Amino acid sequence: MKRILLFLALIIFIGCSLDTFKSENLASWSINLDIPLFKTDYTVGEMLKDYDELEIERYQNTSDSIYVFNVSTPYDVEVPDYTITKVGNSVVPIPVPVADYELEIPTLPDELDGINLVDVDLTLEVDLSQFNVDLADSVIVNTILLTATNDDGDVETATITNQDILINGVLIVEDPEELINIRPTGVLITGLLTVYPSDQEGQQVFGQTIILTSKLHAPLILEITETATFSTPPEKVNLDIDNELIESIKIFAEIDNQMEIGGKLQVLVSPDTMNFEQNSPIIPDTLLTFQLRPKQSQVETIELGQDKFDLFADSTYMKIFINVIGAKDANGNTLPSRFFTNDSIKVLLYSSAEVLIDPQNMGDEE
Repeated sequence: MKRILLFLALIIFIGCSLDTFKSENLASWSINLDIPLFKTDYTVGEMLKDYDELEIERYQNTSDSIYVFNVSTPYDVEVPDYTITKVGNSVVPIPVPVADYELEIPTLPDELDGINLVDVDLTLEVDLSQFNVDLADSVIVNTILLTATNDDGDVETATITNQDILINGVLIVEDPEELINIRPTGVLITGLLTVYPSDQEGQQVFGQTIILTSKLHAPLILEITETATFSTPPEKVNLDIDNELIESIKIFAEIDNQMEIGGKLQVLVSPDTMNFEQNSPIIPDTLLTFQLRPKQSQVETIELGQDKFDLFADSTYMKIFINVIGAKDANGNTLPSRFFTNDSIKVLLYSSAEVLIDPQNMGDEE
């Protein structure tokens, strides 16, 4: 009997067919075969590998590292040439427009739809190396307006006003998350500065530039909404078993979830990868569904009904789809979820199939 079991196990693992076992010739014998199905290691790093703006930083005072979007956009504000003049006892101020300054914003991946950044810093840093500060008493930000728009027509704005950049050269945008979380296709900066020259009447001033550099710093600390989803690319699974030989199939799922997220995890199957597309007219079959728990390992088992056996009759593809739920506190309030560099969700699927065999077709193996 051990030799028969070994022989059948080899057939499965080297990908040969069991079609030689005809159902009309089968005896009443049955054995169990453990069959590997699917393995995936879903990481944030893999999801974000194409983003040049993504960097890695040490997280606060811990040994963990976290992914961070860092984007800088410089812009030269040309100061018009002028001669310092006075009207009465007052020096005439010089208006300096800030026109159509496009802020670079990373386009977040589709996997982060329904997920909001919660710890964003957005600043405008002022460089006065090409500006003669000895000829100015102050440079006041009358207003700087940031306008974010997206493809859905949503608009969010933020304003900076009444700040002397000779005293404080870092302009802070308050609540920048409101701009970033609409998934903007662009953020336009416009505004007006005013130079108040020093009392040096008749002095000519020309060739000056004020350099503004926007700096976006956004670690992957995210608030997850009910609409957030993750998924893995489809992977081909080969199970060359005649479903007429199968008496029962159990599916085992070993999950190691190192992330601070949970949710409903579905294993979808289809003979065509196009069926996994969002607008496909053919909906993939759901092989199994279970709850994914944050920062936990778990083993799930499900016994497939007869109606699922034909899913393994031909070559098929599997895909993991997760409706994501963020971590919650003891009162059920949503907590920000941090995405560290070593975090992953590992899923290993294998099956135990009880199949019928005909020992007379096994040759001399007994």
